[in-house]
Amino acid sequence: MKFLITSLVSALLVTSACRAQSWQAGDQSPRQAGDQSKRQAGDQSKIAAEEYAIYGAVIRNMFAGDRVTFDTQAKVKLLVIEDRTVSEHFNAAAGENEKERLKQIFSPPISQETIDDYVTKNAKSHQLTKSLDLKLKYTLIPNEKIKRIFTGLPSDEFYRQFPDSGGYIALSRAGLNASSDQALAYMEHVCGGLCGSGHYLLLVKKNKEWVVQKQFVAWES
Repeated sequence: MKFLITSLVSALLVTSACRAQSWQAGDQSPRQAGDQSKRQAGDQSKIAAEEYAIYGAVIRNMFAGDRVTFDTQAKVKLLVIEDRTVSEHFNAAAGENEKERLKQIFSPPISQETIDDYVTKNAKSHQLTKSLDLKLKYTLIPNEKIKRIFTGLPSDEFYRQFPDSGGYIALSRAGLNASSDQALAYMEHVCGGLCGSGHYLLLVKKNKEWVVQKQFVAWES
């Protein structure tokens, strides 16, 4: 009996030591692995400060002088932004290969890394937060609210609630290359039932600041 107890204790000690060595080598329990997977998924969907800096550069370019420079030239005192990211849906509806289309539009100088990162991030919609560094005042509103009040040609109710807005915009996630000095973003602007446009913007980082290098009108109405 004494020999049996000693053997069992030894076996338990050996098993514990093996588990400890295994975890130290990088193995994890199922619970730990699950927790790490959740953290990784959260990190992938989180919009980093760098992307908000890119959004800021896009908006400053498209609304220079606080005007809708690319369309109506309307003066903007309050920028209305949809609170979730969007992607360019006309291209998807037409069955086009987005990666190939972007390569044709921006090559050179766009890198495949930038395109791949853009497409991967925009596979899903993500929540935006009030993290934009802008001189122009802005507000985030849900798409559901936009749909309720933005009807008609133009929407009197929308402009009653958001006067001097010039309409509203929606932004995509920003794709980046490996060195984080090139970025691709999409912005759409809606100013009425048949008034709007969608824009791809390629940006580069110069002297630690993002600047628009090239832009392309994806659609307009």
